[in-house]
Amino acid sequence: MSTMTTFFRSGVAAVAIFTAATLQAQAGEEYYFNGIYNPTLADVNKIDLQPQSFDTILPAKDISYNLLNVKGEVPAHVDSIEAARLNIQLAQEKLYKGFAKAGFGLYTTPLFELYYDQTRSKTNGYGLHYRHMSSNGGLKDRGPSDYSFNNIDGYYTAYLRQHTVQGRVGYDRRRVGYYGYPSTDSLENLMRSSPEPPDDARKQVYNAIGFDVRVKSLYKDSTKLAHDVGLKVGNFTNLSRSRELNVVLDAKLSMRQGSETYGGEVLVDNNAYRGVRDSLSDLRQNGTMVGLSPHVSTTDGTYLVRVGAGIFIDAMGKSTFHFYPQAYAQYRLFDDILVPYAGVDGRRMRNNLQSLAKENPFIEGAPVLANSSLMYELYGGLKGSLGSDVGFDVRISKSRTKNLPLFIGRETLYDSVRYGDRFTAVYDRVDRLDIGGELRYSHNEHVNVHGGLHIFSYATETQAEAWNLPIYAISLGAVYDFQDKLLLKLDAQFLGRRKLPVSVPIGWNDLSAAPTVTEAPGLLDLHLGLEYRYTKRFSLFLDCSNLSAAKYERWYNYPVQRTLLIGGATYAF
Repeated sequence: MSTMTTFFRSGVAAVAIFTAATLQAQAGEEYYFNGIYNPTLADVNKIDLQPQSFDTILPAKDISYNLLNVKGEVPAHVDSIEAARLNIQLAQEKLYKGFAKAGFGLYTTPLFELYYDQTRSKTNGYGLHYRHMSSNGGLKDRGPSDYSFNNIDGYYTAYLRQHTVQGRVGYDRRRVGYYGYPSTDSLENLMRSSPEPPDDARKQVYNAIGFDVRVKSLYKDSTKLAHDVGLKVGNFTNLSRSRELNVVLDAKLSMRQGSETYGGEVLVDNNAYRGVRDSLSDLRQNGTMVGLSPHVSTTDGTYLVRVGAGIFIDAMGKSTFHFYPQAYAQYRLFDDILVPYAGVDGRRMRNNLQSLAKENPFIEGAPVLANSSLMYELYGGLKGSLGSDVGFDVRISKSRTKNLPLFIGRETLYDSVRYGDRFTAVYDRVDRLDIGGELRYSHNEHVNVHGGLHIFSYATETQAEAWNLPIYAISLGAVYDFQDKLLLKLDAQFLGRRKLPVSVPIGWNDLSAAPTVTEAPGLLDLHLGLEYRYTKRFSLFLDCSNLSAAKYERWYNYPVQRTLLIGGATYAF
């Protein structure tokens, strides 16, 4: 037996003796044990309990809803509803291929105009336009003042995937009379008995024929090189047998990189001119003008800054080089309510027989040509809007133009008989200060009003005055559309007094000498138009020009017609 067993048994015996003694002491009895005591421990009955988890989410209980069969009484109340007019429009209104306008007015003035177009197409478009207007003049105290205008042009446009290609061809014929001399019965009798003067002594006819082609990109990606390239060819002649051929190639390029845009303009302008003069040799002036105007601009939507330059080489007569600074800056305030801006500009400008005749149709048959230079134009202003209907632009500018064409009248004599005065072009440096602004109002596409005021100040280098240029100009235009049935148009132009040179004698060639100066008072030219649309296709119109019946002179000795009234109809087909 091991020591551990002996120790365990001795402990048990001691416990037994201690227990028996205790019980004897409690009961008052004594017990004796003899022999060896072997206690036995009973088996323990253990309870086997395993831990279990209890979910804190209580199971959902079935809930039943009971509806009470109760009827609610709602009193009936009818509100009045304002009547509404429905305007049902098709997605695209019907377009008509043709449009004709015809009328007749005072001074035996017929008017006819015709348009014919393809209407809508996704692939191409074409059209034709013709216009005729003529009059017997009706000025009794001047020479024959009859005139006529004829114009016809057609175009074709092809819409490609990323480009549009357009071609146009046209012919224009204008006839005017040199009526700028006082006419009397004795003078008319003298003319009848005198030798017949040349055809261009009493009238002038201008013929212009030409074509142009343009290719324009339609890239959606602004990082690509957008371009607009055109070629224009025109031939211009007059009754004096002067002629010129003008060929112009121009291109506009731009490409955007981030917030910056790089671009420029390219110009190649060639003009071949031959002026036929009666007693002198033919005047020949040929030359090519090449221009390059690069620029770069940056913007963040609030401000815009563009900086560039105009670089020109002009080879008419002798080759000359010209450089002009070009810059522009603006800043948007209060969501485009106010936009202050400032800039400087300059460029070389072509003067040819066609441009001079367009500005003054009573010019001589073979004028001397010289190109103009806008040396600089400094300007600044403020534009913006006063609400959704009103816009304005006020500005001040200071410019200097070298070789600006001015016009001086020259007497025309044949066999000692004075025929219509003709104008010769003189070129001078003109400085101009322009203070003015424009105001526009538009409401609901039925009311459109626009007006402008400009006050001018001039300074010349050689000539005594800036001939025929007004000291102020006021323009006013308004269109009112009454329920798409009655259309009212108003155009008014006020020109301030002008300095006019009295016609110089025949043989006058001293361009630096100062002609006699006369002053033309201010003039008012008021035009009123009425149109009544009987149907969408048929309408009646009445136009009244020079409503004030003022017999003012736009050029010296050349008064305009008094009130000209023309009435007619239009029809779409």
